[in-house]
Amino acid sequence: MNKSKCPHCGVKLGNYLYADECPQCHHELTRRTKPLISAPAIGPPKESAWPIRLFKRVMCFVES
Repeated sequence: MNKSKCPHCGVKLGNYLYADECPQCHHELTRRTKPLISAPAIGPPKESAWPIRLFKRVMCFVES
């Protein structure tokens, strides 16, 4: 099978060689697409910096 043609309708892809779907029949070109990978979840920022932890401990000590 010629890779520069659509497997559904046989149209030459030409300028649409890297397209995700055929410009004429609009079927997805499954050999050209990659599965989507979900982005990692972003949670609340961590308090890993030592100045932040020190400041919060001092604030708790002053408030008590």
